[in-house]
Amino acid sequence: MNDNRETDAWKAFWQRQQQGSSPAVVSAEWSAITTAQFSAWTKFAEFLPESSRLLDVASGNGKLIEMLQSMRGDISATGIDIATQLPPRAPGVEVIGGIEMENLPFDDNSYHAAASQFGFEYGETSKVANEILRVVTDGGPIGLMVHRGDGAILAHNLRRKEQIEWVRDENGLFGHLLDALPDDHTNVSEQVTFTEKLVQEGARLFGPGSAAWEIPEAVRRTLLLGKSGSREKLISTLQLIDSQTQNELARIASLAGACARADDREALLEGFIAAGREIREQTEVTTPDGKVIADLIIF
Repeated sequence: MNDNRETDAWKAFWQRQQQGSSPAVVSAEWSAITTAQFSAWTKFAEFLPESSRLLDVASGNGKLIEMLQSMRGDISATGIDIATQLPPRAPGVEVIGGIEMENLPFDDNSYHAAASQFGFEYGETSKVANEILRVVTDGGPIGLMVHRGDGAILAHNLRRKEQIEWVRDENGLFGHLLDALPDDHTNVSEQVTFTEKLVQEGARLFGPGSAAWEIPEAVRRTLLLGKSGSREKLISTLQLIDSQTQNELARIASLAGACARADDREALLEGFIAAGREIREQTEVTTPDGKVIADLIIF
């Protein structure tokens, strides 16, 4: 991941997860997606040597390590991620933050296997492939679960993008509030009325619980609670919500870019193919109700 804004967006995302927010990537579909991922990775677990050491690239919250160790209690695993602030992980799951996957701080042949779940395609894939091949013993299994441009995860996030842009661009929520906030911040009845209308319209157009409802509702509550504090604190909180929506749009753009790179399968896997690694197995990952979310590629 090269773009600083993309990196900042994902750092902000994991920081929110650390604070206990619900996962915005897949929302209420998370359980079904986790089930599909677990089922797919059972095939990869069969290829792992006994008592092997595994590297999880772009580990995030360490979910993949947790799944693989539940299948194979004999393996040990280490995860790395570019984010420095990561959410709580299950006991025994080790993830090291602040590490670029294009520059792994491990000796050659340090691991018997490597895996990545929705991570590899976010990096400079040729460099990441070379690094994975360097730190994994010759012929060690490598599993990559990659996004699909026609998958349910991107579709969910593109809907969320539409909702955020409806709030920000079509209705100018933050510009309206921040530019017109009165000197007497206890008298914000006009701003509250404007925001309440957006809350109702967002729920009508996109559904209660959607980003189009969630964002103006957060602003509405901020305006009401902000009366008891200072004007500077109120402005700071509104700017923070504004910044979070911008980060969310940057994260979704990053996801869309990763999907596009993953769909260019020849370029995506060039580094492994050039090194003579052959695909052992390729599986389409689908949820129990038939939604495609990813492909699992095993070298």
